[in-house]
Amino acid sequence: MFKEIKIDFRWTKELAIEASKKFYEYDMRHSSKRYIGWFFVALVQFAIVGALKHDSYGLLYLSTFLVVYWYYGRWYLRKMMLEKFYAKQDIDEYQSSFILKEDGLHNGTTLIDWENIYRVIQLEDGALVQLKGNTLYFKRDAFDSYEDIQTFYTIMKERGKF
Repeated sequence: MFKEIKIDFRWTKELAIEASKKFYEYDMRHSSKRYIGWFFVALVQFAIVGALKHDSYGLLYLSTFLVVYWYYGRWYLRKMMLEKFYAKQDIDEYQSSFILKEDGLHNGTTLIDWENIYRVIQLEDGALVQLKGNTLYFKRDAFDSYEDIQTFYTIMKERGKF
């Protein structure tokens, strides 16, 4: 028998920004994009040698800017864009409910079937459910109990979504 799991949460602008930050941090730690930052750091080191030996500072300025942008500026700009989006749309917070059933995740009349769930990322304070074209963020307090969270993870592992 399949245990249905109810996931209730209030979607707010702050939760959207937190979800985006969690996904951004996970993506930067677990994708090949992290090597681009290493390349920029190596470029700074090369530029320092060029500046000291040839008194040429252009590459040093450019590479330093790229490092600062890569490690600090990208999240800042992303956050600003999210805040601007929420300010333009005038989206109020709203209650959202999902129910995990045998055929997938249900949100009212909408069904997200297993084929549309790409993967689930387990975090310390919740789970990111990456769909084809979208990502959901479920905090731990969205579940009714700790047992429901563990059952959710177990079901996702059984379905090969980890």
